[in-house]
Formats: sequence, C-alpha cells, structure tokens
Amino acid sequence: MIHLFIILQFLLLFFPIFLAAKSLQLSRGELAKEVAAINKILRDEHAQRGITPPGKLSNSLLVRRVYLATAGRIPSYSEIKDINPFNQPELKQVLIDKLLESKAYQSQMFNWWADHLRAKSYIMGQANQIGAGHLYVDWLKTQVSENVPYDEMARRVVASEGYPWKNGAVGYYLRDDGMPLENMSNTAELFLGTQLVCAQCHNHPFDKWTQMEYYQMAAHTYGMVTRMQGKTVDGIKKLAKDFKKRGNGMQMMPMTSKPDQLEKQARAFRQAVQDMLLPLQFGAQHKDRKLKLPHDYKYDDGKPHQVIQPGVIFENGNDFNSSGSSDLVNQYAQWISSPNNPRFTKVVVNRIWKKIFGRGLVEPLNDWREDTEASMPELLDHLSGLLVRLDYDLREFQRVLLNLSIFENQAFDQELESLAPYYFQAPTLQRMSAEQLWDSLLTLVVPEIDHRQPKEEEVDFLESKKTNLEKYRLKVEGMSSVELFDVIKEGRKQIVEIQEQMNAINAQMKKAVELDDRESLGKLKRLQNELRDNQRFALASQIMGGEFNVYSMYKNYPLKRKRQPSAEERKFPTYLRRASEQNSPANADHFLREFGQSDRDLINNSRKEASIPQVLNLMNGNLRWRLIDKHSPLAKAVIKEESLEQKIKIVYEAMLQRSPTEKEIELCENSLPFPDLPTAPAFKDSHTPKQKAQMNQKAKKQMEHYQNRVHNELRHLAWALLNTREFSFIQ
Repeated sequence: MIHLFIILQFLLLFFPIFLAAKSLQLSRGELAKEVAAINKILRDEHAQRGITPPGKLSNSLLVRRVYLATAGRIPSYSEIKDINPFNQPELKQVLIDKLLESKAYQSQMFNWWADHLRAKSYIMGQANQIGAGHLYVDWLKTQVSENVPYDEMARRVVASEGYPWKNGAVGYYLRDDGMPLENMSNTAELFLGTQLVCAQCHNHPFDKWTQMEYYQMAAHTYGMVTRMQGKTVDGIKKLAKDFKKRGNGMQMMPMTSKPDQLEKQARAFRQAVQDMLLPLQFGAQHKDRKLKLPHDYKYDDGKPHQVIQPGVIFENGNDFNSSGSSDLVNQYAQWISSPNNPRFTKVVVNRIWKKIFGRGLVEPLNDWREDTEASMPELLDHLSGLLVRLDYDLREFQRVLLNLSIFENQAFDQELESLAPYYFQAPTLQRMSAEQLWDSLLTLVVPEIDHRQPKEEEVDFLESKKTNLEKYRLKVEGMSSVELFDVIKEGRKQIVEIQEQMNAINAQMKKAVELDDRESLGKLKRLQNELRDNQRFALASQIMGGEFNVYSMYKNYPLKRKRQPSAEERKFPTYLRRASEQNSPANADHFLREFGQSDRDLINNSRKEASIPQVLNLMNGNLRWRLIDKHSPLAKAVIKEESLEQKIKIVYEAMLQRSPTEKEIELCENSLPFPDLPTAPAFKDSHTPKQKAQMNQKAKKQMEHYQNRVHNELRHLAWALLNTREFSFIQ
C-alpha cells in the first residue's frame, strides 16, 4: 500500500509532464535505443583506453545538474520539495522531459542562441533608431519558443529579407550594417566552424583557404543590402536632388532671403527628407550587386578589381549557376544548412556536446581546419547522424545527451590542456555561466522566476511598434512622390522653427556650463531632447494624423509615466528578471556583464574566469541583502521552521541542493552568533490574568527579536555559501 501511495504521488506530480511530452519526438523506447547506442560507443572507448569512469553523483546533486543544463538555473526550494524523495523510479528521465517543455528551457536556449547569432538589443547605426535590434531579439525569442530546427534557423537568417518589423531575422544583417564581408566571415565561423577572416586580405597562413576562395564565398551574400530602396524612396530622392539645385530652391523662398537663410532652409529640407524616410530605410533585400577583388590583389588566379563569381569551399552537389541575386542567397543558405555539407552538422553537434558536457569533441569550437580530428571520431559521426535523423531538433538532441550514463557521473575535476583530447568519462567541472549564476540567485530571491516577463506596457509597446511601422509604410507607399514632396515642404517650416528654438537652447546651455549651473543644464538638456523628438516626429505626424502613435516608431521603450509601484513591485522590483528578459546583452555595469556575459560582438564571446570585481560585486551588491529578505522564497521557507538546525538545513538545501553534514551544522551554530532561545514565561498562581497577558506579550516580542537576529545571521550564512565554489561550480 505504501508503494502504491508513492507511485500515485509521483504520477500526480508529473501528470502534466506526460501530456506535454507528446510534442517530444522520440518515444521512451526509441529514446532508450538511441541512448544505449551512444553509451556503448563511450564504454568501448573507455575500455580500449583503460579509463575507469568516476562514481555516480548523489541523486540531489544530479537534480541540480539537470536543472542547470536544461533550465539554466538551480531548482527552487519548492521544486526540491516537490520532487523529494530523489530516489523515485525514472526521476531523471521524467524531470528532463518536464524541463525541456518548460519556459525555463526556452530562457536558457535564448541565451545560447543570442550568443551565437550575436543578437543585440542595441545595434550600431541608424537602424537602432527604429528598434531593429529589439525586433531581432523579439524574433529570436519566438523562434526558440517554437523550437525551430537548427537547419531552418540557419536558412532563415542567411536568406532573410524584408523590413525588421515584418521579419526580425534581417537583424542578422542589420547588426553588421555596412560590413558584408565581416558578416560572411561570421556566418562561416558560426555554421561551419571555420575561420576565414584571415583570408580577406591574403591567403590563410595556417589553413588551406585562399583569398580567392574567401571572395567567392562572400559573393553569395554581397548582394544583400540593408537599405530598402523602393520606388517611393527613389522618387523622393529624385525630387530632393532637383530641390537642391539653386534655381529650384530660390523659387520656393522669398527673393530677399539671405545666403545663411537659404542654407538654413536647405538644411531643414534635408532633415525633413531624412526624418520621413528613416523608418522605411532599413531592412534587407537581395540586389544584383557584384563583388570585385581588392585593388591590391596579388595572386595569379585573379586580377585587381576583377568581378568574382560565387563559389563554395566545400562541395556537396549544389548548383550555383543562377545569376539572380535572390536565387544565389537562397542557394547559399541551402548549401550551408545541407546534411551533405561536411561541416554544418558536425559543428553544431560539437557546440551542443560542449554545452552539456563542458568540453567539445573538437577544440577550439570555432577553428576547424583540414587536419582537425575529434577526440572520438566515431562518436562525432554517430551524433551527427542522430541529429540529421532528428531533423535538427536541438531540444530532442539534448534530451538524448542528458539521458546518457556519463551525465550522471561525478565531474572530472582535473585540469585539461586546451587542445588535449578528452574521452568523456564524465562532464568536466565547470563554473556556472553568468546567466546561470544570475538566474540561480533570482531563484532564491523571487518566486516563480520563469514567469516574470517584461512589463505589460513594454510588450504592448513592441507590438504597437510593429503595427504602426507597417501602417506607416503602407500609407507612405500609397502616396505619390508629389504628395510626399508637398508634405516635406510643409514640414520644412516646422523644422526651421524647431531648429531656431534649439539654437536658443544651445546658447543657454553654454551659459549654464560657464556658470556651473547644473540644475538649469539638466532642464535645458531635457527640453533639447523633447525638441529633437518633435523634429523627428513632425512629418510622420503630418502624414498619419494627430491621433497616430508616432512615438513608438522612433523609440525603443514606452514613455515613462510617474506612478506608484505596486505592492508586488515593491517586494520584487522589475529588474529582478531572468537574463533572457534583460537587454541583450545586459548593460555594461550589470551583474551579468561583470560575471562574463558575452558582449555579443563576437560569436560565443562569454567568459567564466573569476575576477576581483566579481568578489566586490558579491560583497557590496544588493542581492546579498535580498537572499533572506522576508519576502524571498528562501526566507519564507526558513521562517516556517522553528528549530535552528532545520533553518540551517533549509539554507543548505535551497542553495547547494544537499543537506549539511553534522560538522557543518555544528560549525554554523558555533561560528555564527545566534542568540539564545528565549524562555517561555513562568506563570505563578499569584499572577493575575492581566499580568499573564503582559508576560505573554513580552515573550512574543522576545521571540520576534530572537527570530530577527537568527534570520540576520542566516543571511550571512547564505552569503557565505553563495561565495563558495560548491555554489558557483557545476559538479
């Protein structure tokens, strides 16, 4: 009967998991078969080399490892209690399936994809003014939530085209605006693991690639332009050129106008054209633009300024004879993502293997060469075939890897040379990534951390941006060039007025600087920014009408309105959100960046090395004080318990996912200045009811004071555990 009760509890706990698992590809039997085949390859390799794998992790630490690998964070205390005892049958497999179907998995996979696609909320150039980076990040989150296959993702970014609010994938090109050759180098590094950048200027000194091959590869996407040159834009530009001619300009201005007034009018006209066309200028489209060899090309296989025909560095049967730019880009995307491409599948298999086990079968990840060999070639070939059979479903592929026997082994904690082969008797000991560390801290501090999304007004604002940009495009493209030109001439007058106001403000700012009047300077700067916005919005408002929300087209965040924070926001400020819900990447002074989050300028550019500033951040950051804040999940769990020993156990279980040893409990009790437990009031027969009530009230206050002092000391314990290697490393 007891066994039946435990089984029923288990089924009730994970019943939603079984429903969700329908979307996972492999049945339990198919999964077991795939896992067994890989386990055999690993066992045979270990036996051949005389390697004895380490022992198994304890069940509680295995749960911790599963959470960090799939959810990107440690389990919350409530999750630990829900799945206890840890020796339930098939716990690991059921837990993996549950987490792979969760929002937590999507959160950590977004971080992985953002690192590799270099997705940035703020990108260089004018495209940032219409939020192209935010639209790229939003698109990527949608792809991750839909579990889009890896090969399809590759095709979607490489062959992307359109406006960023219609197809956010064009952010892949907009983030490298004006740098088509650098973009191609990053594409080759990401999807082929190949460093071609050296061959841009000369034949590769350490690999077989030539400068000619570099330009042949670049010729495929050189026709991708990030300016949307349509009929409307061309018509306006033609009329603008006519207007620039002095004759046309003079006809539109009074004959008494002075030269400086003429220049002012011309400058206002140029500004009006630029502001009106700004939202419609940025995107990606395939143009018939030819790539030529550089002027200093010095090899015998070509001449300077020679037009280059597209070519590939690996043959896989694709035909690139089409002359159409769109066909070339799409064929190039198909070639890159083809299972017949000798690098595409193996490179991503290697990336995911390192994500799970801490080290790649090939190291380094981004410098595959002709003579590159995997530490276990048979395993790499087998895994590549598996990923193809799974239709490049990275979630299902990780599901197989997470169920391998070696995933349960204690971490390999010996130092490995960077290029030394490793035969994977266990995952390597590795430090948490910045995202894992931040998200794990928030798990202790904030309830239901996976469901803390951006504020509703931020989500609504982004959707409004997409809708309004498309409405504006349709409106402008529906107007004739002459109609738009009339709008520009009218808008020019507003811009001249605004520019005169800004000139006056600039003069006042200069005086404020001379007088060191910082208060006035601040007010003037705010007024200057408002005028700049009015100038930028003027023509769009004139075209769309006063009721139209022009603000969302040119800004990246909604207007800040003064309001009192809600009770929930006072407990848990909105900045306490998972790494995936911060800016991508986080601001330079954020915890995430301090602890090594990638700047997303280069592919997978994160770091895990410790530093002195990290120590100072932990010592002085406010998260330390939030650990045992009365509203935090950790504090609430601690407060419920009466005994000091049980409170200490909860802190250990919540942070390290294990119970403290007897020695650790004794050390805590002796090292931390816990107060003595107050004694209960000693009533006498002579005490009146009023006296007894007063004694009870006094005892209650003494107990509250005791609990406050205990919790303050437990905050120090939690902070001490936070600073241990046991917390920050994945064992």
